[in-house]
Amino acid sequence: MSKEKLLSVKNLKTHFTVGNSIVKAVDGISFDLEPGKTFAIVGESGSGKSITALSIMGLLPNNLASTDRGEITFNNSNLINLEEKEMRKIRGNSISMIFQEPMTSLNPVYDLSFQISEVIMLHQNKNKNEARKIAIEMLDLVGIPEPQKRIDSFPHELSGGMRQRAMIAMALSCNPKILIADEPTTALDVTIQAQIIELMQELQKKLGMSIIFITHDLGVVSEISDYVMVMYLGNTMEIAETKELFSNPMHPYTKSLIDIAPQISDEKREIKVLSGEIPSPINPPSGCVFRTRCPNASSKGSEGKIKMGLVEVNPGHWVDRCGVNCGHKE
Repeated sequence: MSKEKLLSVKNLKTHFTVGNSIVKAVDGISFDLEPGKTFAIVGESGSGKSITALSIMGLLPNNLASTDRGEITFNNSNLINLEEKEMRKIRGNSISMIFQEPMTSLNPVYDLSFQISEVIMLHQNKNKNEARKIAIEMLDLVGIPEPQKRIDSFPHELSGGMRQRAMIAMALSCNPKILIADEPTTALDVTIQAQIIELMQELQKKLGMSIIFITHDLGVVSEISDYVMVMYLGNTMEIAETKELFSNPMHPYTKSLIDIAPQISDEKREIKVLSGEIPSPINPPSGCVFRTRCPNASSKGSEGKIKMGLVEVNPGHWVDRCGVNCGHKE
């Protein structure tokens, strides 16, 4: 019996033109999001995680990016083909997004009442007083104390944690079916991070929404997600249910990310990094894109004898074929 799909991404390609070169920021990824589930996208900076999110939201400028290949299916419509007028009806309404740094998303010259109410009036056909009442209820829902007073605060008057809560309130004000969270806790201290993660889990259960959670923190992923997709240089390296991926990682890149993830049991809590750097997307490695950093690289990957693409190694567990067939030293 096939699983219900709320959002389906098929062979998504988002490319940028830089001078005379083409940057393949996202290069043919596919995944499905189920109702009420959390789908995590992980990988280092520059892997294509945020570009994937912005592609889904239709927030990339047409004069810089080309997202005309592949499909992003939601409510029986391919979002890639929608006119901007139609996309505005979905963006912030059925699909909402919160960002890593709320100070870059919240307008510093307007108070919370104006900014949250504006979203509500745009999508819910409410007047100003009705929208303000809903905005206060949303601030209360996300745990902001004294919401009747805080509603008139400006972003700079709030702490980092409170600003992120305000962003979540704004994103959820129209009861979206999907919330995209792009590194929502990275700019916060550890204690506040835990509070925001717990809040998102509580709200998901209460509202029944699905979440696409973008992060480089595998510790968080192991706690909150149902499925995980590992990205590298615009490509999918591995995708599986969370428990399966952590108990049986198959791709060398996935194994490396898990290996360098900080553990509570680490006495010195040393910061570990993956050796090497992500190659330039303007001139990616031939053959397997991970071969320049792969601890198990062989000539097969560099000579292009193994074409990249996902193969199913276990039910629902997909791995790039180079990671499967070239994942051993010669």
